[in-house]
Amino acid sequence: MTDNKILMKILKKVALSEPSPIILEKIEQLAIKLGIDEKELMKLYIEMKNKLHKNKFAETDFSNRILLLPQCLRSRTCEAELTEFGYECKECNKCKIPEIKKYAEKMGYKVFIIPGGSIIEKIIRTFKPKAILGVACQKELVLGCIACEKVGIPAQGVVLLRDGCVETDVDWIKVKKTLDLSPETL
Repeated sequence: MTDNKILMKILKKVALSEPSPIILEKIEQLAIKLGIDEKELMKLYIEMKNKLHKNKFAETDFSNRILLLPQCLRSRTCEAELTEFGYECKECNKCKIPEIKKYAEKMGYKVFIIPGGSIIEKIIRTFKPKAILGVACQKELVLGCIACEKVGIPAQGVVLLRDGCVETDVDWIKVKKTLDLSPETL
């Protein structure tokens, strides 16, 4: 096992043990100085933030949560139309978005299919959610975490299994499990 892998294992253990925000910041700085792989660092960051905010997210009523799905989960032949707050699903069933959208909306979530992270702040200002579940590539999730923390919204992130901006994929079971988070499921 290389030194960086050993160090990453130690950093992960410390980071996921719920240290103070100051310690988390020092861990990030140390990892960067030591040349830890950026993808590994982003993965760790997302895991830390998910753990940090999981209880507050779970305590938030479903009707006060939003689900942000990336447009890249759509089919190339998707019929959705771009609107002010993202794509409006036409339920053409060429991808799995309609299924998860219906599932989330039935619970009380507002669902958005967004073209990129820049629209998140507008959605937050307009709809004032109390919690957010985001699905995205690692970089977009890190940016989303930062946007949510700026306004004090607990968030959970599910990383895409395959990214690349077109016809990506996600672990839909993990998305449903995260949608279902509540005090009873913790």
